[in-house]
Amino acid sequence: MTSSNHAIIILTSEKIAHPMKYVLLLIGISIGSALYSQRIIVFSKTEKCFLEAKSNVCNPAEVRKVEFMNNFINKDFRDTLQMSKARLITPPLEWGKKVSDTTYGEFVYNNSFAGGFITDLNLFNLIPDHTYLLTLNGNPKLAGNNLLPDTVPNNNIEKYYDFLSIKTDFHGKYHARIAVYLKQGNYQVRFYVKDTDRFKIVLYHDFFKFKVY
Repeated sequence: MTSSNHAIIILTSEKIAHPMKYVLLLIGISIGSALYSQRIIVFSKTEKCFLEAKSNVCNPAEVRKVEFMNNFINKDFRDTLQMSKARLITPPLEWGKKVSDTTYGEFVYNNSFAGGFITDLNLFNLIPDHTYLLTLNGNPKLAGNNLLPDTVPNNNIEKYYDFLSIKTDFHGKYHARIAVYLKQGNYQVRFYVKDTDRFKIVLYHDFFKFKVY
């Protein structure tokens, strides 16, 4: 990512006298922005489809997965009637940690979707070039807890799903559209961004609802 953006700076600092340089400039901008504007489908912990990479994972055999992928690809995230917007903030320091006063995130998500949870995620002012973990975390008293795959350590009734590792750019930003394949049902869960260093939560949004059918 760093080398792509350096290439943009070099190109824009020159006097562009030849049409080919315009083409190179546009290519550089496209590469620099595309690296952190991804579309990712998480079918499972071991099956992650990065659509721009065109891997074999992006050719599922199950009909429900195929429909989920196609619906996500064709989804209009500007459809405000079907989408909700939420903010990610620093959690209480009793169970989380603070990156900075300016660290925050936003995610737009579908209130109801066939096959799973879909979101347009933006994170800001995290540690640059650093790996974080995205998590849906349940509550035994709320809907969807038992639909999540893993059990919280030392708590055999609370479930969670660490569904994707991500890496920030050199500004500490991250942007992607993400689809998480889930079991059918109603969900009321928290959204966590966790630092992979000791897995401390650095951003969260409290319990929100969505439906998977």
